[in-house]
Amino acid sequence: MNCIEIKEKMADLFDDSVSQEIKDEFFTHFRDCPDCRILYEEMAVTIAELKPRVTITASRNLQNRILDQSRKVGKPYQSRRGRILPRLTPAWKKITAIAAVLTLLFILFPLFNHPGWMQNNANAANSLLGKSINALQGIRSVYMEFNVRTLENENFEYINMNAGFVDHRLWKVFGNPSKWRIEKPGRTIVMDGKNQFLYESGPLGFAIIGDPDGGLVDWMKILLDPGKILQTEKDFTAYNEAKYSVVEKGNDVILTVKAKAMGDFRNMYALNKSIPESNNRRLYVFDKTTNLLKSLDIYIETVNKEVEILQLTTIKYDKPVADSNFVIMLPANVKWVPFEKILNDQHAGISGITSEETAKRFFEAWNSKDWKTVDQLMPGFINSPGVEEVKNEFGGLTIVSIGKSFKSGQYRGEFVPYEVRLKSGTIRKMNLAIRCDNKEKKWWVDGGF
Repeated sequence: MNCIEIKEKMADLFDDSVSQEIKDEFFTHFRDCPDCRILYEEMAVTIAELKPRVTITASRNLQNRILDQSRKVGKPYQSRRGRILPRLTPAWKKITAIAAVLTLLFILFPLFNHPGWMQNNANAANSLLGKSINALQGIRSVYMEFNVRTLENENFEYINMNAGFVDHRLWKVFGNPSKWRIEKPGRTIVMDGKNQFLYESGPLGFAIIGDPDGGLVDWMKILLDPGKILQTEKDFTAYNEAKYSVVEKGNDVILTVKAKAMGDFRNMYALNKSIPESNNRRLYVFDKTTNLLKSLDIYIETVNKEVEILQLTTIKYDKPVADSNFVIMLPANVKWVPFEKILNDQHAGISGITSEETAKRFFEAWNSKDWKTVDQLMPGFINSPGVEEVKNEFGGLTIVSIGKSFKSGQYRGEFVPYEVRLKSGTIRKMNLAIRCDNKEKKWWVDGGF
């Protein structure tokens, strides 16, 4: 859908009867279009602020009469920014109607409010999270230790239910500008207040420098600010289909959030490859006295079992953090490569062909030891650590098969199944991740090799 269609149909997102597939299509568009995302957020805030604290069901007759009347008298909504929308779009007409229903429920609420009504768990979660967010306003630094089921050297957001736990550490100093560091064996990322630096050691490793807001770390970035974690969950209580419960146990307040996998799963390959792309249960523990976050555990739910995927074991507030934490010392033979240079290098990537043809050309280059083409399709290869070792292992490989590409989860590119035989006789059968979300629409290999 384009922006016009999105804006006309956006109010459908607040209708419980809309399928998850359609909702995913909207949210995919929001990731790439800030204007539509802002409009959606304004609508969501309107609905969230008008929702009553208990669930009351109006009859279909009553709802229809209110909707009809609201269409006749609907007025533009004035946002928190003081901006009045120039005209009442079809989407806002529906929101106005929904608002009319919710406002009526507020009027009716005192008539029905008696001890038998159950309070909404989402409101309890909002209250708890709001307190914790406020408690974090004066925090100067945070240090965390957490374990994730993943692989060393892999992307920070990658998870693997069959893998063991890998130790992670995080440092954050709040300020203007803020500085932070996340590290695990084989991979480190630092933001020194001016740039992000990502270093992966080992064969096919790399050292990339990007801007402060560069996408060098994805979901895990929310851990950099406990307040952001909590705000994210608070937004979930207002905007997403999820289940919540809040209970007190001794000096702890425990919030449980159950969320569904986000993304396109007509092909299930990416399911459970990251936390957002999984059906998961998130368990937060807060200190009842200070309202500060004490721990976080995340579990992935499958048909037959539940697997713990993340354990936040240590969190310390306002501990001194040395400036040396925000510097990465590279080996003598490794140099920083600007991320923008990789993306915008006129020699990087190939356009005008399909993802399957890109995969075929990539492996043909390995077969013929055409390192120039390998570097073109996997930017930074020539300057990566251990490049000669990798050339010796994979050079001269034979293509067994190249499959049909597919999309899965939230990945913006495509996956291409392949099977190759190395000169050692080893068979590698995986999915090559290929993307072309750049201005020139050039394909390049992003992973899976």
